[in-house]
Amino acid sequence: MTDEGTRVEASYRKRVMRPLVWIRRDLRLTDNTALIRACEAATDGCVAVFAITPQQWQEHDEAPAKVEFWLENLRALHEALAAKNIPLKIVTTDEYDGLPNVLLDAARSVGADSLWMNREHEVNERRRDAAVTEAFEADDHEVHAFDDHTVLPPLDVRTKQGGPYSVFSPYKRAWIEVAKQSAIDPLGTPATQQEIDVTADAVPGSIKGFDFGTARLDLWPAGEDAAQGKLGAFIGQRIASYEDRRDLPGTNGTSTISPYLAAGVISPRQALHAALGANRNRFANGSKGADTWISELIWREFYQQVLRAFPRVSMHRAFRPDLDERVVWRDDPEGLEAWKEGMTGVPIVDGAMRQLKQTGWMHNRLRMVVAMFLSKNLLIDWREGERHFMRHLIDGDLGANNGGWQWSASVGTDAAPYFRIFNPISQSERFDPDGKFLHRFVPQLEGVTGKDLHDPRRLGDIDRRGRGYPEMIVDPKSSRQRAIDAFKEASN
Repeated sequence: MTDEGTRVEASYRKRVMRPLVWIRRDLRLTDNTALIRACEAATDGCVAVFAITPQQWQEHDEAPAKVEFWLENLRALHEALAAKNIPLKIVTTDEYDGLPNVLLDAARSVGADSLWMNREHEVNERRRDAAVTEAFEADDHEVHAFDDHTVLPPLDVRTKQGGPYSVFSPYKRAWIEVAKQSAIDPLGTPATQQEIDVTADAVPGSIKGFDFGTARLDLWPAGEDAAQGKLGAFIGQRIASYEDRRDLPGTNGTSTISPYLAAGVISPRQALHAALGANRNRFANGSKGADTWISELIWREFYQQVLRAFPRVSMHRAFRPDLDERVVWRDDPEGLEAWKEGMTGVPIVDGAMRQLKQTGWMHNRLRMVVAMFLSKNLLIDWREGERHFMRHLIDGDLGANNGGWQWSASVGTDAAPYFRIFNPISQSERFDPDGKFLHRFVPQLEGVTGKDLHDPRRLGDIDRRGRGYPEMIVDPKSSRQRAIDAFKEASN
């Protein structure tokens, strides 16, 4: 498999070429490295292909909301590709094992002589790509792969000893230095291709095993224009106040582009380029809001590096398996179900879990709050929460989701110390003081204000039961001490 970086070899142009571009989580026309480079090399048209693997997606806990979002954006990309004379083919096979054959059959059927793709970094995806590459090369088809899922290739940022980073702060400093010396500007759009006698396939409206129609897709309209509109609105109107408002779930203080980044409708280079433009081209030491958001983009890069360098985190294992395996996690099906349904009796936890269920998205501060509540206050295995999130999040991304859960559970890279456990009541009072968020997602507490809203134990049982709101399933204070004791014992 050839690694071209950002340049097309001159030898490509010496041959008649009809590339087949394998679209995955890069559902965009603009700044799509594999697509653009394939079109530059093509002398006999270009064809795109998207593979639907329903059973594999279910095994990977892909959320129905996310799969539906993929297909909506695939339809938008279908139209954009057609305008460039690039037909889109759709192939289907239950699992990744079937992809070498169905993709090779697709290449033969359209007369393609090469396969082009952008790399993905999870273990199963790397194995999938290796198997597809082997099949294509055995059939005398060239394969060209590019690093496009991150701003910098994940293993390009290394410690002085040549290894990967496991702590964010030094990684960030090193990442910025590498980025300053790298070509990180977004690419343009692919050139219009000559018309060829290949008929595009229709994008299906449903996928077996996935219940569509429940996601709030109106919150994230499909297509690159919509993604760029959200990014532009954030940069122009909210990035300056991002540091001050990003932790307030009752306000529109974040970028809300995470679903587009996860599906590749917008590229990380485009996001970074926009942020740098708002920050006097500085990665740090610019405006407080832009600095903080750029740091969040680098967190995304960090977690992708962790996926690539430490494959065990893709296989349901902690970055710190030594500690994780010694913690005695509680078997509490009723507590887990109450957490999933937003019926714990802790308003900020319940509001967050209901937001996830109703919209397919959750505010980032609340992701940390509910993750600590499950893994610390309830002392339930963090993998239960990680799986539940992936099954519901429209922006589910293994690197970020896994990294966040392991951070909260104190078993990952840069993990919060086990004795740092958010108090959900004080978090609620601090970040939703007026109850804007709680009144929206916990309607049983309508009209309740002040400390009573954040801690309904103060209402009294009669008032609380009359409102249909559950009793708190665990005391935050005593359960905090239980978690500290459990982790302390595991650390000895």
